[in-house]
Amino acid sequence: MAMRADWMRTRQLSPFFAFFIVAVTTIGLAIFSFQRRLVSFAGHDGWMVIIIAALMVHVVIGIMYKMLNQHHTIVDVHTQVFGERLGSFLSLYWIFYYSLYVLVNLAPYAELLRTWLFPEVASGVFFFVLLFLTYLFTTAGFRTIVGISALGVLVTPPFFFFLDWPYGQMQWGSLFPIGNHPVRDLWSVTPDMTYGFLGFEVLLMAYPFMKEAPRSHKWAQLGVTFSMILYLFCFIIPVLYLHEHHLVTIIWPMLYLWDMEYFGISLWILTLLPNMALGLWAASRVAKQTIRISQRHAVRGLSLLIFGSAFFFTTRLEIENLTSFTTSLTFYTLFVYLPLLFLLQSIITKRRSRKPIDSSG
Repeated sequence: MAMRADWMRTRQLSPFFAFFIVAVTTIGLAIFSFQRRLVSFAGHDGWMVIIIAALMVHVVIGIMYKMLNQHHTIVDVHTQVFGERLGSFLSLYWIFYYSLYVLVNLAPYAELLRTWLFPEVASGVFFFVLLFLTYLFTTAGFRTIVGISALGVLVTPPFFFFLDWPYGQMQWGSLFPIGNHPVRDLWSVTPDMTYGFLGFEVLLMAYPFMKEAPRSHKWAQLGVTFSMILYLFCFIIPVLYLHEHHLVTIIWPMLYLWDMEYFGISLWILTLLPNMALGLWAASRVAKQTIRISQRHAVRGLSLLIFGSAFFFTTRLEIENLTSFTTSLTFYTLFVYLPLLFLLQSIITKRRSRKPIDSSG
Protein backbone atom coordinates (compact mmCIF):
# COMPACT_ATOMS: atom_id res chain seq x y z
CA MET A 1 0.00 0.00 0.00
CA ALA A 2 2.86 2.34 0.86
CA MET A 3 4.56 1.53 -2.45
CA ARG A 4 1.34 2.38 -4.32
CA ALA A 5 1.04 5.67 -2.43
CA ASP A 6 4.64 6.58 -3.29
CA TRP A 7 4.05 5.62 -6.94
CA MET A 8 0.92 7.78 -7.04
CA ARG A 9 2.75 10.77 -5.56
CA THR A 10 5.38 10.60 -8.30
CA ARG A 11 2.62 10.90 -10.91
CA GLN A 12 0.82 13.79 -9.26
CA LEU A 13 0.98 17.38 -10.47
CA SER A 14 1.20 20.63 -8.57
CA PRO A 15 -2.19 22.23 -7.79
CA PHE A 16 -1.69 25.15 -10.20
CA PHE A 17 -1.82 22.77 -13.18
CA ALA A 18 -5.60 22.62 -12.63
CA PHE A 19 -5.64 26.07 -14.23
CA PHE A 20 -4.24 24.71 -17.49
CA ILE A 21 -6.52 21.66 -17.48
CA VAL A 22 -9.63 23.81 -17.11
CA ALA A 23 -8.44 26.60 -19.41
CA VAL A 24 -7.48 24.33 -22.31
CA THR A 25 -10.67 22.26 -22.12
CA THR A 26 -13.02 25.23 -21.87
CA ILE A 27 -11.45 26.99 -24.86
CA GLY A 28 -12.53 24.78 -27.72
CA LEU A 29 -13.56 25.24 -31.31
CA ALA A 30 -16.76 26.92 -30.13
CA ILE A 31 -14.75 30.11 -29.76
CA PHE A 32 -14.82 30.55 -33.55
CA SER A 33 -18.60 30.18 -33.92
CA PHE A 34 -20.50 30.78 -30.66
CA GLN A 35 -21.13 34.45 -31.50
CA ARG A 36 -23.66 33.55 -34.19
CA ARG A 37 -25.94 31.66 -31.80
CA LEU A 38 -25.72 34.26 -29.04
CA VAL A 39 -26.53 37.16 -31.32
CA SER A 40 -29.51 35.28 -32.81
CA PHE A 41 -31.25 35.22 -29.41
CA ALA A 42 -29.59 37.80 -27.18
CA GLY A 43 -28.28 40.34 -29.69
CA HIS A 44 -25.56 42.65 -28.43
CA ASP A 45 -26.45 41.61 -24.86
CA GLY A 46 -24.88 38.22 -25.50
CA TRP A 47 -21.94 39.16 -23.27
CA MET A 48 -24.31 38.81 -20.32
CA VAL A 49 -24.99 35.20 -21.33
CA ILE A 50 -21.25 34.48 -21.28
CA ILE A 51 -21.01 35.77 -17.70
CA ILE A 52 -24.10 33.82 -16.62
CA ALA A 53 -22.74 30.61 -18.14
CA ALA A 54 -19.33 31.18 -16.50
CA LEU A 55 -20.95 31.74 -13.09
CA MET A 56 -22.88 28.48 -13.50
CA VAL A 57 -19.64 26.67 -14.29
CA HIS A 58 -17.99 28.24 -11.22
CA VAL A 59 -20.79 26.85 -9.05
CA VAL A 60 -20.59 23.36 -10.56
CA ILE A 61 -16.82 23.23 -10.11
CA GLY A 62 -17.35 24.14 -6.46
CA ILE A 63 -19.84 21.26 -6.16
CA MET A 64 -17.43 18.89 -7.88
CA TYR A 65 -14.66 19.69 -5.44
CA LYS A 66 -16.95 19.15 -2.45
CA MET A 67 -17.84 15.71 -3.85
CA LEU A 68 -14.28 14.80 -4.73
CA ASN A 69 -12.86 15.90 -1.39
CA GLN A 70 -14.65 12.89 0.09
CA HIS A 71 -14.09 10.45 -2.80
CA HIS A 72 -11.46 10.87 -5.47
CA THR A 73 -13.33 10.23 -8.75
CA ILE A 74 -16.86 10.24 -10.10
CA VAL A 75 -16.68 6.42 -10.09
CA ASP A 76 -15.92 6.46 -6.35
CA VAL A 77 -18.81 8.86 -5.73
CA HIS A 78 -21.20 6.58 -7.63
CA THR A 79 -20.01 3.60 -5.60
CA GLN A 80 -20.56 5.47 -2.34
CA VAL A 81 -24.05 6.66 -3.27
CA PHE A 82 -25.43 3.69 -5.24
CA GLY A 83 -23.31 0.76 -4.14
CA GLU A 84 -20.71 -1.30 -5.99
CA ARG A 85 -22.82 -2.85 -8.78
CA LEU A 86 -25.27 -0.04 -9.56
CA GLY A 87 -22.54 2.56 -9.08
CA SER A 88 -20.24 0.84 -11.58
CA PHE A 89 -23.11 0.48 -14.04
CA LEU A 90 -23.97 4.19 -13.82
CA SER A 91 -20.31 5.09 -14.21
CA LEU A 92 -20.33 3.45 -17.65
CA TYR A 93 -22.24 6.53 -18.81
CA TRP A 94 -19.08 8.59 -18.30
CA ILE A 95 -17.18 6.43 -20.77
CA PHE A 96 -19.75 7.48 -23.37
CA TYR A 97 -19.74 11.07 -22.12
CA TYR A 98 -15.99 11.59 -22.34
CA SER A 99 -15.84 9.77 -25.70
CA LEU A 100 -18.54 12.09 -26.99
CA TYR A 101 -16.41 15.00 -25.85
CA VAL A 102 -13.57 13.73 -28.04
CA LEU A 103 -15.91 13.23 -31.00
CA VAL A 104 -17.45 16.70 -30.71
CA ASN A 105 -13.94 18.19 -30.96
CA LEU A 106 -12.79 15.89 -33.75
CA ALA A 107 -15.63 16.24 -36.27
CA PRO A 108 -15.90 20.09 -36.30
CA TYR A 109 -12.13 20.54 -36.54
CA ALA A 110 -11.95 18.16 -39.50
CA GLU A 111 -14.73 20.21 -41.14
CA LEU A 112 -12.78 23.40 -40.42
CA LEU A 113 -9.66 21.98 -42.05
CA ARG A 114 -11.59 20.83 -45.11
CA THR A 115 -13.44 24.12 -45.51
CA TRP A 116 -10.54 26.54 -45.04
CA LEU A 117 -7.32 24.68 -45.80
CA PHE A 118 -7.62 21.31 -47.57
CA PRO A 119 -10.97 20.94 -49.38
CA GLU A 120 -9.63 18.11 -51.54
CA VAL A 121 -8.67 15.89 -48.57
CA ALA A 122 -11.23 13.36 -47.32
CA SER A 123 -12.56 13.70 -43.79
CA GLY A 124 -11.36 10.20 -42.95
CA VAL A 125 -7.75 11.29 -43.40
CA PHE A 126 -8.16 14.05 -40.83
CA PHE A 127 -9.99 11.69 -38.46
CA PHE A 128 -7.15 9.18 -38.64
CA VAL A 129 -4.28 11.67 -38.25
CA LEU A 130 -5.90 13.61 -35.39
CA LEU A 131 -6.94 10.49 -33.50
CA PHE A 132 -3.54 8.88 -34.00
CA LEU A 133 -1.85 11.95 -32.52
CA THR A 134 -4.40 11.97 -29.69
CA TYR A 135 -3.66 8.28 -29.05
CA LEU A 136 0.07 8.98 -28.84
CA PHE A 137 -0.43 11.83 -26.37
CA THR A 138 -2.85 9.79 -24.26
CA THR A 139 -0.58 6.77 -24.01
CA ALA A 140 2.31 9.06 -23.08
CA GLY A 141 0.54 9.67 -19.77
CA PHE A 142 -1.43 12.28 -17.89
CA ARG A 143 1.60 14.43 -17.06
CA THR A 144 2.52 14.70 -20.74
CA ILE A 145 -1.04 15.67 -21.69
CA VAL A 146 -1.15 18.41 -19.06
CA GLY A 147 2.26 19.68 -20.19
CA ILE A 148 0.96 20.07 -23.75
CA SER A 149 -2.19 21.70 -22.32
CA ALA A 150 -0.02 24.31 -20.60
CA LEU A 151 1.75 24.99 -23.89
CA GLY A 152 -1.58 25.35 -25.68
CA VAL A 153 -2.90 27.83 -23.11
CA LEU A 154 0.29 29.89 -23.07
CA VAL A 155 0.63 30.08 -26.87
CA THR A 156 -2.76 29.87 -28.56
CA PRO A 157 -5.42 31.96 -26.72
CA PRO A 158 -3.16 35.00 -26.09
CA PHE A 159 -2.62 35.07 -29.85
CA PHE A 160 -6.11 36.62 -30.16
CA PHE A 161 -5.13 39.69 -28.16
CA PHE A 162 -2.08 40.60 -30.25
CA LEU A 163 -3.58 40.52 -33.73
CA ASP A 164 -4.21 43.58 -35.84
CA TRP A 165 -7.99 43.75 -35.48
CA PRO A 166 -9.84 46.39 -37.56
CA TYR A 167 -10.38 48.71 -34.60
CA GLY A 168 -10.83 51.74 -36.83
CA GLN A 169 -13.91 50.20 -38.49
CA MET A 170 -15.67 49.24 -35.28
CA GLN A 171 -18.89 50.86 -34.11
CA TRP A 172 -18.38 51.30 -30.39
CA GLY A 173 -22.05 52.08 -29.87
CA SER A 174 -23.11 48.61 -30.97
CA LEU A 175 -23.09 47.33 -27.37
CA PHE A 176 -25.72 49.87 -26.31
CA PRO A 177 -28.32 50.12 -24.93
CA ILE A 178 -27.33 47.57 -22.30
CA GLY A 179 -30.07 45.19 -21.13
CA ASN A 180 -32.18 45.67 -24.24
CA HIS A 181 -33.25 41.99 -24.32
CA PRO A 182 -35.58 40.24 -21.84
CA VAL A 183 -34.20 37.72 -19.35
CA ARG A 184 -36.17 35.00 -21.15
CA ASP A 185 -34.09 35.49 -24.30
CA LEU A 186 -30.85 35.50 -22.35
CA TRP A 187 -31.72 32.30 -20.52
CA SER A 188 -32.91 30.53 -23.68
CA VAL A 189 -29.41 30.65 -25.16
CA THR A 190 -27.48 30.04 -21.92
CA PRO A 191 -27.30 26.24 -22.48
CA ASP A 192 -25.62 26.92 -25.84
CA MET A 193 -23.00 29.05 -24.12
CA THR A 194 -22.35 26.42 -21.45
CA TYR A 195 -21.39 24.16 -24.34
CA GLY A 196 -18.47 26.51 -24.95
CA PHE A 197 -17.22 25.77 -21.41
CA LEU A 198 -17.53 22.03 -21.93
CA GLY A 199 -14.51 20.00 -20.77
CA PHE A 200 -13.80 21.07 -17.19
CA GLU A 201 -15.54 17.88 -15.99
CA VAL A 202 -12.32 16.02 -16.82
CA LEU A 203 -11.48 17.01 -13.23
CA LEU A 204 -13.92 14.31 -12.09
CA MET A 205 -11.26 11.77 -13.08
CA ALA A 206 -8.12 13.93 -12.80
CA TYR A 207 -8.61 14.89 -9.14
CA PRO A 208 -6.45 12.05 -7.66
CA PHE A 209 -3.58 13.11 -9.91
CA MET A 210 -3.38 16.55 -8.31
CA LYS A 211 -0.96 16.95 -5.42
CA GLU A 212 -2.82 18.39 -2.41
CA ALA A 213 -5.91 18.29 -4.62
CA PRO A 214 -8.17 20.60 -2.52
CA ARG A 215 -5.65 23.40 -3.09
CA SER A 216 -6.16 23.10 -6.84
CA HIS A 217 -9.74 24.36 -6.49
CA LYS A 218 -8.82 28.04 -6.76
CA TRP A 219 -6.70 27.32 -9.84
CA ALA A 220 -9.58 25.52 -11.52
CA GLN A 221 -11.82 28.52 -10.85
CA LEU A 222 -9.18 30.86 -12.27
CA GLY A 223 -9.12 28.70 -15.40
CA VAL A 224 -12.83 29.36 -15.92
CA THR A 225 -12.31 33.09 -15.37
CA PHE A 226 -9.53 33.11 -17.96
CA SER A 227 -11.80 31.38 -20.49
CA MET A 228 -14.66 33.77 -19.71
CA ILE A 229 -12.45 36.79 -20.45
CA LEU A 230 -11.37 35.26 -23.75
CA TYR A 231 -14.97 34.48 -24.73
CA LEU A 232 -16.03 38.03 -23.85
CA PHE A 233 -13.25 39.43 -26.04
CA CYS A 234 -14.15 37.11 -28.93
CA PHE A 235 -17.82 38.11 -28.67
CA ILE A 236 -17.37 41.86 -28.37
CA ILE A 237 -14.98 42.20 -31.34
CA PRO A 238 -17.39 40.77 -33.99
CA VAL A 239 -20.38 42.64 -32.49
CA LEU A 240 -18.51 45.93 -32.75
CA TYR A 241 -17.39 45.25 -36.29
CA LEU A 242 -20.40 43.50 -37.89
CA HIS A 243 -24.10 44.34 -37.92
CA GLU A 244 -26.20 41.80 -36.04
CA HIS A 245 -28.14 40.82 -39.18
CA HIS A 246 -24.85 40.12 -40.94
CA LEU A 247 -23.27 38.34 -38.00
CA VAL A 248 -26.00 35.70 -37.73
CA THR A 249 -25.29 34.59 -41.31
CA ILE A 250 -21.59 33.82 -40.70
CA ILE A 251 -20.74 30.33 -39.45
CA TRP A 252 -17.29 31.25 -38.08
CA PRO A 253 -17.30 34.99 -37.26
CA MET A 254 -13.83 35.00 -35.68
CA LEU A 255 -12.26 33.45 -38.75
CA TYR A 256 -14.12 35.96 -40.91
CA LEU A 257 -12.34 38.80 -39.10
CA TRP A 258 -9.02 37.02 -38.64
CA ASP A 259 -6.46 38.09 -41.25
CA MET A 260 -4.29 35.12 -40.25
CA GLU A 261 -7.01 32.47 -40.32
CA TYR A 262 -4.85 29.87 -42.07
CA PHE A 263 -2.11 30.16 -39.49
CA GLY A 264 -4.65 30.38 -36.68
CA ILE A 265 -6.52 27.20 -37.65
CA SER A 266 -3.23 25.32 -37.82
CA LEU A 267 -2.04 26.77 -34.53
CA TRP A 268 -5.27 25.76 -32.83
CA ILE A 269 -4.16 22.13 -32.94
CA LEU A 270 -2.09 22.96 -29.84
CA THR A 271 -5.38 23.43 -28.02
CA LEU A 272 -7.38 20.73 -29.79
CA LEU A 273 -5.03 17.76 -29.24
CA PRO A 274 -4.73 18.11 -25.44
CA ASN A 275 -8.51 18.60 -25.35
CA MET A 276 -9.09 15.32 -27.15
CA ALA A 277 -6.32 13.56 -25.22
CA LEU A 278 -7.80 14.59 -21.86
CA GLY A 279 -11.22 13.34 -22.94
CA LEU A 280 -9.81 10.02 -24.17
CA TRP A 281 -7.69 9.67 -21.03
CA ALA A 282 -10.69 10.30 -18.77
CA ALA A 283 -12.87 7.81 -20.68
CA SER A 284 -10.18 5.14 -20.47
CA ARG A 285 -9.72 5.78 -16.72
CA VAL A 286 -13.42 5.22 -16.15
CA ALA A 287 -13.21 2.00 -18.19
CA LYS A 288 -10.25 0.87 -16.10
CA GLN A 289 -12.14 1.46 -12.84
CA THR A 290 -15.46 -0.04 -13.93
CA ILE A 291 -14.77 -2.75 -16.52
CA ARG A 292 -11.39 -3.64 -14.96
CA ILE A 293 -9.42 -3.65 -18.20
CA SER A 294 -6.02 -2.23 -19.01
CA GLN A 295 -6.15 1.50 -19.65
CA ARG A 296 -3.98 1.06 -22.74
CA HIS A 297 -6.46 -1.46 -24.17
CA ALA A 298 -9.31 0.92 -23.30
CA VAL A 299 -7.58 3.77 -25.15
CA ARG A 300 -7.19 1.61 -28.26
CA GLY A 301 -10.77 0.37 -28.21
CA LEU A 302 -12.27 3.80 -27.61
CA SER A 303 -10.09 5.36 -30.32
CA LEU A 304 -11.45 2.86 -32.84
CA LEU A 305 -15.04 3.49 -31.74
CA ILE A 306 -14.61 7.27 -31.99
CA PHE A 307 -12.92 6.91 -35.38
CA GLY A 308 -15.83 4.85 -36.72
CA SER A 309 -18.43 7.19 -35.23
CA ALA A 310 -16.81 10.27 -36.78
CA PHE A 311 -17.83 9.15 -40.29
CA PHE A 312 -21.47 9.78 -39.36
CA PHE A 313 -20.69 13.49 -38.83
CA THR A 314 -19.01 14.91 -41.92
CA THR A 315 -21.54 17.48 -43.24
CA ARG A 316 -22.51 20.82 -41.70
CA LEU A 317 -26.04 19.58 -40.84
CA GLU A 318 -24.74 16.39 -39.21
CA ILE A 319 -22.21 18.32 -37.16
CA GLU A 320 -24.85 20.84 -36.05
CA ASN A 321 -27.09 17.94 -34.97
CA LEU A 322 -24.17 16.42 -33.03
CA THR A 323 -23.45 19.76 -31.37
CA SER A 324 -27.12 20.28 -30.48
CA PHE A 325 -27.37 16.81 -28.94
CA THR A 326 -24.14 17.31 -26.98
CA THR A 327 -25.29 20.72 -25.75
CA SER A 328 -28.52 19.29 -24.30
CA LEU A 329 -26.84 16.22 -22.83
CA THR A 330 -24.01 18.10 -21.17
CA PHE A 331 -26.32 20.79 -19.77
CA TYR A 332 -28.46 18.24 -17.92
CA THR A 333 -25.43 16.18 -16.91
CA LEU A 334 -23.46 19.06 -15.43
CA PHE A 335 -26.13 21.41 -14.14
CA VAL A 336 -28.85 18.95 -13.10
CA TYR A 337 -27.37 15.50 -12.49
CA LEU A 338 -24.16 16.52 -10.69
CA PRO A 339 -25.94 18.83 -8.17
CA LEU A 340 -28.50 16.08 -7.49
CA LEU A 341 -25.71 13.54 -7.04
CA PHE A 342 -23.98 15.90 -4.60
CA LEU A 343 -27.25 16.27 -2.66
CA LEU A 344 -27.61 12.48 -2.41
CA GLN A 345 -23.99 12.13 -1.34
CA SER A 346 -24.46 14.77 1.38
CA ILE A 347 -27.57 13.04 2.74
CA ILE A 348 -25.86 9.63 2.80
CA THR A 349 -22.75 11.04 4.47
CA LYS A 350 -24.79 12.73 7.20
CA ARG A 351 -26.83 9.59 7.87
CA ARG A 352 -23.73 7.43 8.15
CA SER A 353 -22.05 9.90 10.47
CA ARG A 354 -25.07 9.75 12.83
CA LYS A 355 -25.28 5.94 13.04
CA PRO A 356 -22.70 5.45 15.82
CA ILE A 357 -24.42 8.14 17.91
CA ASP A 358 -27.85 6.55 17.42
CA SER A 359 -26.62 3.05 18.34
CA SER A 360 -24.93 4.26 21.55
CA GLY A 361 -28.09 5.98 22.67
